[in-house]
Amino acid sequence: MRWISAIALSTALALAFTFSVSGDAEASKRKKAAPKAKLCSATTIDNKKVSFRCKASEKCCYDGLMAKGNCVPAGQVCF
Repeated sequence: MRWISAIALSTALALAFTFSVSGDAEASKRKKAAPKAKLCSATTIDNKKVSFRCKASEKCCYDGLMAKGNCVPAGQVCF
C-alpha cells in the first residue's frame, strides 16, 4: 500500500512541476515590449496644444520662439 502512495505522490509532484515550468515560460512570452516612441505635447504662446513624437530613448523639447518641437538624446540639454 505504501508503494502505491509513493508512486502516486511522485507522479503528482512531477505533473505539478511540469505545469508550473510551462506556465512561467508562457508568462515570459506575454511580457510587453518596451515602447519604441513616446508622445510629447506642449502649449504654444497662444495656448494651442502641440504634439509630436520622439524615440523612447530621447527627451522631448519644445522651442517656444520657433513654435517647434524637437527631440534630443537623453543626456543633452534642451535649448
